[in-house]
Amino acid sequence: MNSLYLKNTVYPIILLISLGFTWGTSFSIAKFAMESGITPLGYAFWQSFGPAILVFILSYIQKKSVPPYNLQHVFFYFICGLLGIALPNLTMYFSASHVPSGILGLIINTSPILTYVLSIIFSIEKFSWIRFIGIVFGFIGLFILFFPKLSNYLEYKWMLFALLTPLLLASCTVFMVKLRPNNTSSLALSCGMLVAATFIILPLVYLNNSFHPIVFPLSKPDLFIVIEIILSSIGYVLFFELLRVAGAVFYSLVGCIVALAGLFWGYIIFGENIKPFEWFSILFIISAIFLVSKKNK
Repeated sequence: MNSLYLKNTVYPIILLISLGFTWGTSFSIAKFAMESGITPLGYAFWQSFGPAILVFILSYIQKKSVPPYNLQHVFFYFICGLLGIALPNLTMYFSASHVPSGILGLIINTSPILTYVLSIIFSIEKFSWIRFIGIVFGFIGLFILFFPKLSNYLEYKWMLFALLTPLLLASCTVFMVKLRPNNTSSLALSCGMLVAATFIILPLVYLNNSFHPIVFPLSKPDLFIVIEIILSSIGYVLFFELLRVAGAVFYSLVGCIVALAGLFWGYIIFGENIKPFEWFSILFIISAIFLVSKKNK
């Protein structure tokens, strides 16, 4: 197994799986936090502010300097913070109270298809039947997973509103790949994006009186927040690194890994057995990763 193969194929797959399980675990922790009485906006604030501080410290230790803050970088940070964190969180939170969770999960995980379309439109990727089939396989796997949760839900206006979430995420992904500043580390970009997202979310938290203070000794909800800060910090660094080495389309399959992480933690924490149809879902998702990574450069 030569070093080129490890760099072009194995390393991106390791990053994809690591990021998917990190974010999949974060969703489980977020569920516990919400059930403990923390407001979505209060939780979202700590998801950006906490990792911003931690990633800044790591970046400073590594580079002995602060992230670049010239006009190009500040513009990049705020667009990424707006499209990748603040707006998708808001559209998802508002939709969650009107759209059943199964349908919402399926809508949000249409991101790979939207990312692929936008990547072709903006000349980031060339059309490939193999990659297209891989993306379709990933969506089929997700559809199999979410289908039992679907019902005769007919509020199409809220479904269309919920579709803004994957569209924003796909747009952010393409923007990051297309306009990523040169010679800037993934740590520095992650820090800048998180700081910008904090400045965007902070007025909303203040206006809605949604701030949740962390006090010591840590209560169970505060412990969830601290764990999530650590996981989010790791996740954002993995996110930028995966985009750097593998591109937007390969990264978009992270939603499939997040879905598998949900099955994994359901089995480990709640003792939920994996049903036969869920094995079909896993097979499609693994096939999707294989097909898309075959064309990965």
